[in-house]
Amino acid sequence: MKSELLEHWRISTFRLAMLFGLVFTLAIIALLGLIYWQTAGYLTQQTDIIIHAIARGLAPISERALPAYITDISAHDMRKITLYGFFARDGQRISGNLPLFPSKLPIDGTIHQFAHTSIAQNSTISPTSENIARAMAIRLPSGAVLVLGRDFTQLAEIRTIILNALIGGGLGVLVLGLLGGFALSIKPLRRINAIRDVSQRIILGDLSLRMPIAGHHDELDMLASTVNSMLVEIERLLTEVKSVTDTLAHDLRTPLTRLRALLYRTQQQNDYGTPQYNVFEQALAETDALLGRFRALLRIAEIENCQRQAGFIMLDLHPVVLQIYELFEVLAEEKSVQLNIALEPTALIYADPELLFEALSNIVDNAIKFTPSGGHVTIKLMHDANSAAPRIDVIDNGIGIAINEREAVLQRFYRSHRHQPHSTGYGLGLSIVSAIVQLHGFHLEFQEAAIGTHLVLYCFVGSSRRGSNIVNTFVP
Repeated sequence: MKSELLEHWRISTFRLAMLFGLVFTLAIIALLGLIYWQTAGYLTQQTDIIIHAIARGLAPISERALPAYITDISAHDMRKITLYGFFARDGQRISGNLPLFPSKLPIDGTIHQFAHTSIAQNSTISPTSENIARAMAIRLPSGAVLVLGRDFTQLAEIRTIILNALIGGGLGVLVLGLLGGFALSIKPLRRINAIRDVSQRIILGDLSLRMPIAGHHDELDMLASTVNSMLVEIERLLTEVKSVTDTLAHDLRTPLTRLRALLYRTQQQNDYGTPQYNVFEQALAETDALLGRFRALLRIAEIENCQRQAGFIMLDLHPVVLQIYELFEVLAEEKSVQLNIALEPTALIYADPELLFEALSNIVDNAIKFTPSGGHVTIKLMHDANSAAPRIDVIDNGIGIAINEREAVLQRFYRSHRHQPHSTGYGLGLSIVSAIVQLHGFHLEFQEAAIGTHLVLYCFVGSSRRGSNIVNTFVP
């Protein structure tokens, strides 16, 4: 829930809706607050005016006649909301509808607000100690105290209702603003998620994809159109560069083959062991290296162009992995490297057995090549519970691959400086693996290992669409 709210908060529509909702909420609170302040002030002022008017009406009456007069007007007060009380010096009630002198009411002739008990047995006011009154106490010359006031309970309840409306209205508007912002951001968030998914696949190498355009002509469509134009140009430039590379590799292979044949015939015309023979031997080795590189480049181009999908079949990985083990067991023994294998039952996959065999051969060959004598290489075939796909692990305790080189080793002609003393390869082996994995829609991943390299190939069941799960390396 927290991550979902965070995603929505990143959407400008959601933030704007929240901002407008907050401003509107503050405006509602300010308006209701003003209404509350004005209403409460008006009710208090009117009550105080009535109390002062009663006091002025009683001023001409003599102190001796006040008890009887108060008793009379209390009896004629039908609403029972006016408070009268005539108390002796010692606090004893003489007349009026107040049964007791309010202990919290100062005798200073000023109006105060306080809680009081019910004013009469037949009063319409609820007989609880929570009743509110506004009254003033006046000390008479004889020492008696006159209390005049008005019951303020209903007016206080009105103020409470207004205050609750203020709080409830503000919270209601805030919640509506939040829900409205959430609802308004759902569609833009879906579009952004779609753009993000396409972007991830483009980052992983599928430049044929384009950003989705909803047709709303808003800022997201404008951005997607700009990115699509950029992708078209990038794809064109990369296609041109790749085309030049593939064309050169194809065009130069024939003359290099002829050159090698010419060098070989010339070498045979010289005696074995002579300086001329050795020079031609070195020239032949260099020519073979060039031909090997061109063959690898053409092989990558062939795989990337999906020219081998006709060979895809439902395949059991057990025979393939076992064949890899038997093929490299002798090579491992020659290098004094222990080659281990562990097989578990897995589901059938849709793949080209020859291409998959070629990819695994390159991986295992690299593992043995860069593992020193006395080391070990382990090949594991198992079912991965998380991805629900068969996985092939190749683990060695060799020199390993640096974290910052894990993506680079999949590129053409890249060779780590740590590999130079151990190998005379072309830096194209893992590039072929990358192309085969991408063609199958599998997933290639480096995992952390204390020593050496741990490479995992996830073979997704039934995956035959190119680009669905293309090669990716990551550091956990």
